[in-house]
Amino acid sequence: MVQRIALLAASLTAALVLAAGLALAGLAPGIPVPAAADQPVATTADAGSPAPAIQVDTIYVTPTGAPVEVTVHKVVTAARQGDDGEQGEND
Repeated sequence: MVQRIALLAASLTAALVLAAGLALAGLAPGIPVPAAADQPVATTADAGSPAPAIQVDTIYVTPTGAPVEVTVHKVVTAARQGDDGEQGEND
C-alpha cells in the first residue's frame, strides 16, 4: 500500500514539474500564440536586393575497377538418421 501512495505522489510531482516547464517555455495549452510568430520576418536588406545567382558545378568521378564477384560455397554435412528422432519415412 505504501508503494502505491509513493507511486501516486511521484506521478503527481512529475506531472506538475512537466506542466511548470511547459508553462515557462510558453508551450502550455492555455497560452495564446501570437499571430506574427508563424510568419517569417523580412529584413530591410532582403526586401530590396535581388536574388543571388546560383552556379552549378558538375563533378565527374572516374569509377574504380570492375566490381569483384564473390562466390560463397557452403558445405552442409548430412544429418545422420535418428539424431533428433524426428525423421520420418519421407525424409
